[in-house]
Amino acid sequence: MRMIDIYRMGLLLQLAVSCVSARSQNCAETYSFFVAGHVYGAIGTNNIGVHPPFKEKFPYIQSRSEIEFGLFTGDIVSSNPTAQDWDEIDADVENLGIPVHFVAGNHEVRNLPLFKERYGDTYFDFTYNNDLFIILDPNIDGWSITGDQLAFLENVVSEKGPISDNVFVFFHQILWKDYDNEFNFITWNSNEGRVDPVNFWPTVIPIFESISNDVYMFAGDLGASWSSEASYDRYHNITLISSGMGALEGDNFVVVNVDANNSVNYDLICLNGSDLFCLGELTDYLTVDISPSTEAEEKTNTRFIHPNPANEFINVSFKQASTLQLFDLKGALILEIACEEFSNRQIDVSPLQKGVYTARLLGEKGIETQKIVIQ
Repeated sequence: MRMIDIYRMGLLLQLAVSCVSARSQNCAETYSFFVAGHVYGAIGTNNIGVHPPFKEKFPYIQSRSEIEFGLFTGDIVSSNPTAQDWDEIDADVENLGIPVHFVAGNHEVRNLPLFKERYGDTYFDFTYNNDLFIILDPNIDGWSITGDQLAFLENVVSEKGPISDNVFVFFHQILWKDYDNEFNFITWNSNEGRVDPVNFWPTVIPIFESISNDVYMFAGDLGASWSSEASYDRYHNITLISSGMGALEGDNFVVVNVDANNSVNYDLICLNGSDLFCLGELTDYLTVDISPSTEAEEKTNTRFIHPNPANEFINVSFKQASTLQLFDLKGALILEIACEEFSNRQIDVSPLQKGVYTARLLGEKGIETQKIVIQ
């Protein structure tokens, strides 16, 4: 059995019997983990193991006894991975000495059978210290989460979300960016494999908006010479974080710290130079913050369509000048209607197939979503 598998099995066994760790004497109260994206390094290179400047920071990770595990958020190996490439990665993880979970990026799925043979499924979940961790694989269906993976996600969130404290979600691609939305300022490494429309906003986001937990999403496709250094944004109860490395001045990884009150803070670790914090605070990168200002406002804004379920017609209440979009479960745009402030609109939905749809209301004060059922 490979060392990475031993680490993963050890972590899962540890989680099953609560939190027992030889590395932290205060595990039940506080812990940390690291998130590192694009760890193979500069585009076009094939290093022996991970990006050398990242490997040079292993002693720093090891010096922090509260860091219990890590996640590599995709593009772990070069573009045409071989068994030798993975042997080298496994050797680095063994030298690091703590468990590391692998998130599949577009590089990994170019030899998917090899990846799955060595590391198992590309989407899964685990619980640590009563926090829920979900790893997703947008490569399966053109960056959308559909089919069995969508069913998995819905079941995990509905069953484990309410009994968890924080929810952490990991994938490679920066799914929240679209070509014409508020997050378009982020420059990712690549849009390889993307098939529009992507169902992140109409389908995935409402799943996490349906729970009261704080949700933290991480993507790792940064690090190219043309890409952003990092991003940190908020949408309702969801924090959106991207980071990565690739032989540039802004190379980084993130250490996530969870304190005894279940609050989350971050260390943005700079890879180049002796100053670990040369890039400032991760929260300095805040650009988009779409959050309800009060609980009352949130309750008022989360239901704008009735009746639900509906048969022939839906009635839509517009409190601001908005555009209503309706998406099916695959993320396809079914209809789009613009309406004026403080207006009501009745819409005929009888021609639509029966099923679950996501309504998205776009206005100057932000975006609202609501799932509706047409019977």
